[in-house]
Amino acid sequence: MRITFVNRYFYPDISATSQLLTELAEDLDARGERVTIITSRSTYLGGNTKLASRDRLKGIDIIRVAATRFGRGRTWGRLVDYLSFYLLALWTTVRLGRQDCMVVMSDPPLLSTLAAVSRWIIGTPPVYWMQDSYPDIAIRAGALPEGMMARAVRLIARWSLRRMDCTVELGRCMEQHLLREGVPGHRIVTIPNWADTSLIQPVDRRDNPFVQAHRLEDQFVVMYSGNLGVVHEVETLPAVIRETRSIPSIAFCFVGEGAHLQRLRETARNESWNHVRFVSYQSKEALRFSLSGAHLHLVTLREDMLGLCVPSKIYGIMSAGRPILYIGPEESEAASTIRESRSGFVVQPGDWQRAVEVIQTCHDDPTRCEQMGQAARDYARRYGHRARATTRFWQVLREVAA
Repeated sequence: MRITFVNRYFYPDISATSQLLTELAEDLDARGERVTIITSRSTYLGGNTKLASRDRLKGIDIIRVAATRFGRGRTWGRLVDYLSFYLLALWTTVRLGRQDCMVVMSDPPLLSTLAAVSRWIIGTPPVYWMQDSYPDIAIRAGALPEGMMARAVRLIARWSLRRMDCTVELGRCMEQHLLREGVPGHRIVTIPNWADTSLIQPVDRRDNPFVQAHRLEDQFVVMYSGNLGVVHEVETLPAVIRETRSIPSIAFCFVGEGAHLQRLRETARNESWNHVRFVSYQSKEALRFSLSGAHLHLVTLREDMLGLCVPSKIYGIMSAGRPILYIGPEESEAASTIRESRSGFVVQPGDWQRAVEVIQTCHDDPTRCEQMGQAARDYARRYGHRARATTRFWQVLREVAA
């Protein structure tokens, strides 16, 4: 098969969608499929990095378009970046000609529209790999106010979704959202995100360079790893941190970036949260050390983002053999996975007292904490590993291309 993927970020970028796409592309290439990636020349973290316009990873052809790079700091700049990527990526797909299938992701938003237009021009069957549901997320986050513009964007999104040969989504709550949007059930396939369980493995904290580098040897570490963005529940966290700062052996560690992290940093500075550390993103190769550096991991999701986003960070955490404290809607895929695997606790947003109780329980009962971590690792090896998910993806693409 000749398969084209479109996403704004790809290897060597370290963003979540880039890593997932890289692993899927590598596994398809290993099966002998001809894979082409259309991506941008920039990276998720921005800066002056400018990647080569043409590249190759193993047998994968990489085409990087020269979209604008005004960045996420200004709304108009973000919109220009999106538009320039849409147009250049569309032009590139047309120049490539008909493929056996084309898979678009959710970055930038509404790439399903590009896939629908490309199909009309060159006839390539489109597949939408939906990591996030736009414009719903932007509307509920307040980035796109309700009104004529929001209604128009919703209509465009629904029009394109209904023209996909297949939409691959991440969980049961997201499937229900798509059905409500009018997407036919036979065109929806659930493939949860995954972790590379052979790469991300539990590391003993006594021999962990991340723990040593950040002086966490004698601390019970509660960690948030990854993006802390507009879809994540953040209102509960300050109360949890304030309530536990009287326990000297508990430390919080935030690893990553995100729209809400700067506000949390400012609060930590203003209130002298000496038991809170902020660490930059870790490379893929270093993830096993940072994830294993925690005793308990935080994962959050806003109530109004149910069905629009599934926190994929849970699979890396489970692969590292660590339990999860999830603060989010009980009906979400993340909550269901944690309950099914018996790998952690589910707490409603706003219930900081319960969250504090969970942290105290894990702090006081390390054996229980370790048992939940082992259950998480066992579940990841059975259901959340890379080979299982990418094999299913390959089977879906073969059906679309047939």
